[in-house]
Amino acid sequence: MIVVDIGYRKIILPKEQAMMLVECLEASETYEEKYWSDSERRERGMDGSYTYHVYTNDNGYKMHIVSDELYAMAKLAGKPVKD
Repeated sequence: MIVVDIGYRKIILPKEQAMMLVECLEASETYEEKYWSDSERRERGMDGSYTYHVYTNDNGYKMHIVSDELYAMAKLAGKPVKD
């Protein structure tokens, strides 16, 4: 099993599916909505509260391998209980 960090979430996939995801992520770009405060908009002569940007994804993604035994144990543990 492969764990892939995507943003603030970690997902776990079988190796074959993880490699398909990696191929998709390789071709991905970053999309960002940037909020501008009232004072920033006045200063720049802008009308809208947001600008929209697409650019090269230069951050990358983290991945690591999880053994079958650890996966099975974690699967049995299920979702953590919140206090």
